[in-house]
Formats: sequence, structure tokens, C-alpha cells
Amino acid sequence: MANTVTDSFASPTALTISLGGLASSTTGVGRQSTIVDNTTNKYQTVELSVHIKLGTSPTGNKSAQVYFIRDNNDGTPIRDDSAGASDAALTVLNAPLIGILVDKTSPSTGDLLEGNFIVNDPGPKWGIAIVHDTAVNLDATNGNHVISFIGKNPVIN
Repeated sequence: MANTVTDSFASPTALTISLGGLASSTTGVGRQSTIVDNTTNKYQTVELSVHIKLGTSPTGNKSAQVYFIRDNNDGTPIRDDSAGASDAALTVLNAPLIGILVDKTSPSTGDLLEGNFIVNDPGPKWGIAIVHDTAVNLDATNGNHVISFIGKNPVIN
């Protein structure tokens, strides 16, 4: 009997990133998550889910951008855009863009931007950064923004 390869999914895990009140920026100023240690689970794929709540009177046809931050796991780690290890402000210059969430032509206060993105081969440590240009701050309550991931590895059956 031939073996088959299927996927093994981990439980959803929230990323630590404080998006409450994040200011709009057209120059890459945003927020990074705390770096995720992948050295034990060694996920080969990460399914990232993003749920962002818009603030008061956002401008139409604008977006939130999701960037991937790699960490080489060195003693003095090299991270994209000199990111730190923890949830903090970050200006994105070179981190790769993994997704864009576009709001509608006439968005309303509190509208949601939601999407799911796949990251293959995330490496030993990783995180994300969020930047948006909706012309107003995001909703002020951190709990109204949810960023989570599901790690995935192949299994031979």
C-alpha cells in the first residue's frame, strides 16, 4: 500500500501585536508583532488570519498591508527592517509584503478588514508587521483586532 502525505494542523495561536489606535501612514510606519519561535514546532507553512477594525470616518479605497518579518535565530539576530523581539512600533522598508486588505469605496466607522494569507517556509523565527493608510487611526480597542496563525506540517500516513 502506498503512503500518502497529508497536513497536520496546529491549534490557532494569537500573535501579540497592539493595533489599537494605530495611526495611518503612507511612509511605512506601523506595528510589528512579537517574534514567534518556530525552532521547536518547525512549521513548514503558516496560515495567517488577520481581522482589523477601522476607526472613525476612514477614507475609501485605502488599505492595510501585512508584511512578513524573518529572524535568522542568530545570537545577535538579523531581522527584517531591524525589527525588535517584541510588539512595538516599526517602520517597514524592506520586509516582504504578504497581503493587502483593501477597504470599500465608502467605508464606515468600525468596518472590518479581514483576510487569510499563506506563508511557506517561515524559518526558525518570524513575525509580521501591519501598516495602513486609511487616513484615520484604527479602532482604539486592541481586542477588536485579531491576528492569529495556524502552523502546518506534512505527515506521511
